[in-house]
Amino acid sequence: MDRLSALPKPILHAILAKLPDKDAARTIALSKAWRDTWFSFPYISVWSDDPLIKDHRFYHMDILVGYVTKKLLRLRDQGLAIKEFKLNLKFLEYTQMSHHHFDQWIQMASESGIEVLELYLPDIGREYSEDNWYILPLCVTQAKSLTKLVLSSGIRVDQEFISHSMKFSSLKMLSLCYILFTHDGILQSLISHCPLIEHLYVKICYVPNDLSTQNPLASRIDRVKSLFLSGLQNLKEVDVQGIEEVHIDSPNLENLSYRPMGFNAPFKLNFDSCTKLRCLCITDLESTIITDKWFLELFSKYPFLESLKLDNCPMSERSNIMSAQLKVLKLRHCSNLKEVNIDAPHLLSLEYCGSDKPVISLMKCSNKLEVRVDICVDYQHFYSLRDFILNIPQKILASLSLVVRPSYRDDPYVPAFQVYAIPPSIKHLEFREDAVPSSKALYGPLVNYLLSSCFPEKISFRYVWGTMHSFIEFFYEMLMGSKKGECHCSSGNRKCWWHSLKVVKISCSYMNRENVDLKSMFYGSRCDCKAKTITFSLEM
Repeated sequence: MDRLSALPKPILHAILAKLPDKDAARTIALSKAWRDTWFSFPYISVWSDDPLIKDHRFYHMDILVGYVTKKLLRLRDQGLAIKEFKLNLKFLEYTQMSHHHFDQWIQMASESGIEVLELYLPDIGREYSEDNWYILPLCVTQAKSLTKLVLSSGIRVDQEFISHSMKFSSLKMLSLCYILFTHDGILQSLISHCPLIEHLYVKICYVPNDLSTQNPLASRIDRVKSLFLSGLQNLKEVDVQGIEEVHIDSPNLENLSYRPMGFNAPFKLNFDSCTKLRCLCITDLESTIITDKWFLELFSKYPFLESLKLDNCPMSERSNIMSAQLKVLKLRHCSNLKEVNIDAPHLLSLEYCGSDKPVISLMKCSNKLEVRVDICVDYQHFYSLRDFILNIPQKILASLSLVVRPSYRDDPYVPAFQVYAIPPSIKHLEFREDAVPSSKALYGPLVNYLLSSCFPEKISFRYVWGTMHSFIEFFYEMLMGSKKGECHCSSGNRKCWWHSLKVVKISCSYMNRENVDLKSMFYGSRCDCKAKTITFSLEM
């Protein structure tokens, strides 16, 4: 017997609690002691692709019902608490006949001091059939020790739920995603009965559509259109998606994320009283242009705002961002933007991502500033990459990490321009797998143009599959001098500056050993479907 198996059960339970759910489940095969530990483990997590269920020859609902029921009964019979119950059936087909099993499981968990309840069911879409939606049982309100409640897809909350003497007096985290409420005020009432709530996530919830009785072609359900949050003194973080009108009156709110998600009408977002706000993230404001006035009012109202993230939000062509307290700024796919002037002396992180290449100007900046730019560059206009880098202030180039996503055509024609002098030095150049041309004839010109635009201290190649191996190998051999390639100086007497480069070190994200050759790295990643990175450290 291994030494771990002899440890007291509470310590073994603590070990299992630190493991990912699926890894914890696999300990059942180690020994009888670990098997007993697993069946007394007060954290129950069942996923529709769980190996304990999926590995059976006959993979269906009966196996899952037997497994979950047996474990819950065993814990109850031993007088053990059920601290967490997570049930994810998104990829498992079942009928309404299974709903009464869900009720029994939640009833047993609610009576056993449950603290975390997470329920994920298959997405039903926008059908309003009573046979399809699972009705959340009233016994959930009896779980007085519940601190976290997550409900996602295929779940219906009826009027009786709030008519009951409901109060989640211990709940601190509530997540509601694609939930159907049979009355417009149920969502509002549910949240208001969580006086200690700190974290709230709401995404595209539904109510019945009254117009569907008049128009047979109308959808039976419609989105919840408004949400009003007030009187929640402990609320610190709110993430709302797919609701047109949101009003928040929570003086201690620190983090706010909002995404209207496709409403045709202009959105309404009011959080004026949240003066302690520190982080704001806004996504997909298709009908609103963010102007200098918007920025001025924002930083004036919220003097503690440290992080601002704008994603797919149209901006003025020339935007000015001035803030004495801003530390993190992220601008992603902000259309119209041609020039951005930033005056933020305490800024520590600046990220820009988009197909446009605006002029980025920093009036004042911290010496700890890290800059990351992710841009698309048309292969036929690679000179624009060089111009873009030259427009970046020299004082921040040393901290610049550049991610390039060429959106070229596989056209062997390459516009000629010659660069012999060393271009601006940057910290890091990252090349993505989707940017590798299918034609190997373009490998040489592509490397030349990248190195004509910047001198990176490190170059990283990020990929999932092995389609990038040939390009990485070409790049390495070209720098080592064993492959000449088509170079700007191939027909002249002067040499391009990068012929003096040396590959100092090669490292990868999936191997810790040093001095491993490139082919061994490729071999070590052949069966792994996770993202991988190979990095070259360079010097003159």
